[in-house]
Amino acid sequence: MYKTCFLINAGEDPFRFRDHDAEDAIQSVFPRIKGYVQTRALLGQEPPAFSGLAELWFDDSSIATAACSVSIRDLLADGAEVQSCLVGMERVVVRTAEYITADRVKGVYPFRKHPDLELGAFQRYWWHTHGPIAALTEEALSYVQIHSLADSYEAVNPAYDGITEISWPDIEAAGRAIASRQMREDQGGDATNFVDIESVALFMAKEEVIIEP
Repeated sequence: MYKTCFLINAGEDPFRFRDHDAEDAIQSVFPRIKGYVQTRALLGQEPPAFSGLAELWFDDSSIATAACSVSIRDLLADGAEVQSCLVGMERVVVRTAEYITADRVKGVYPFRKHPDLELGAFQRYWWHTHGPIAALTEEALSYVQIHSLADSYEAVNPAYDGITEISWPDIEAAGRAIASRQMREDQGGDATNFVDIESVALFMAKEEVIIEP
């Protein structure tokens, strides 16, 4: 399936609805939606890059791309605004059995490609070379790459070329992993080969699954 990601400006809880109210609201705007997750930034970050991420799944790339042009203002809390939209496909590097049942936290890393790489080369390196390195992320329950669709750029003009999502059992596990040599040196060193390092944003978050993708 194809994934439309709305990155929402920093602030308080960006979503107006929860649970069944959120499901009714999103289906009223996108009747052909196949999955919907509201990802909220955890409190206490200094400062979070964004307050949240609305993640929508569709079975048609043209519908996913068109979704970026649709206002989701009525789904957001007062003061919350979409800062960027990206249309892509998920590539799962690793996902453990514990991922399904864990009360997990997620690190969200939007970023732009290295300026010396064209999009295809960037995506191939990210998947084939960096993916096996990232698969060794300590204590991770899931490591997912969201690759933006080349065909979406003219319509969407995304601020980012991809998003990395890493899930851990809790914030303490995330902290240990982020501080580890494997993430700081192995992953961080390799990232300079395909990432515009200055563009990387990060926020730690909790998911609310409204419609299971």
